[in-house]
Amino acid sequence: MQIILYTLLALLPLLFLTLSIYGTLRRFSAGQSKKSVLLRHFATVGVACLIMGCLAFFASAADTATATEAATEAAVNDGFTKGMIALSAALSMGVSGIGAGIAIAAGAPAAIAATSENPAAFAKSMILVALGEAIAIYGLVISIMILGKF
Repeated sequence: MQIILYTLLALLPLLFLTLSIYGTLRRFSAGQSKKSVLLRHFATVGVACLIMGCLAFFASAADTATATEAATEAAVNDGFTKGMIALSAALSMGVSGIGAGIAIAAGAPAAIAATSENPAAFAKSMILVALGEAIAIYGLVISIMILGKF
């Protein structure tokens, strides 16, 4: 059960973000307004973060509830369990880093252009860049939580 939760913790956000980016690009090319498309994209990212948090909570709760069963199971599958934990931590950090890079690559040039045209727009544009960086921070927190199970 624990391995399934850790694997879902790594793969579900990747699935959500991939589908969200695909849907966003498709809606942009279809001619929908940018505001509605980006609002839907941010909602999808929020749902992915919520799911990651819930899965991490359930994974930690599963440890305390089945401590004796997990101890005997970990003794049998110790190498496999540690490998899956390391893999899920690496995937959560790597995918969130890639997502943050994509978000910053799209937001930072727009922020620089907006600031060069209107210096009063600096604070608003930096908030959008910081939202992209927050994705990487969420992934780091989740990977630290996963590695705490080592």
